Amino acid sequence: MNTARHTARNPQHGSALVEVLISVLLFSIGIIALVRLLGTAVKDTGEIEFRAQAAALADEQIGRMWVDRSNLAAYVGNASVAELPSGTRTVAVAGNVVTITVDWQPPGAPARNHVVVATLASN
Repeated sequence: MNTARHTARNPQHGSALVEVLISVLLFSIGIIALVRLLGTAVKDTGEIEFRAQAAALADEQIGRMWVDRSNLAAYVGNASVAELPSGTRTVAVAGNVVTITVDWQPPGAPARNHVVVATLASN
């Protein structure tokens, strides 16, 4: 009589523990994915900031040259750019066409550049 009661055990004994372990595993994978996404977003934000700074520097130089169009040759050359990591600005002039290239190297990333070509027409 006692033996019949012991042999008719519930076949799903311990399944709740397996379900909890699987849900913890899925939750952990989701958290890891969110942390990775956050890291990528922070990295991209830094890249966007450097690109915006490079564009602003090139536009500022073009503005100076626009005001002093009669003296464009004086702006030709390379200059260090303190606002960007390992930043340099190169200005080339061919007639009234100005090419400004801003180069920089973000930490732990390959070198980048931003090129602006403008035609400075006279009044």
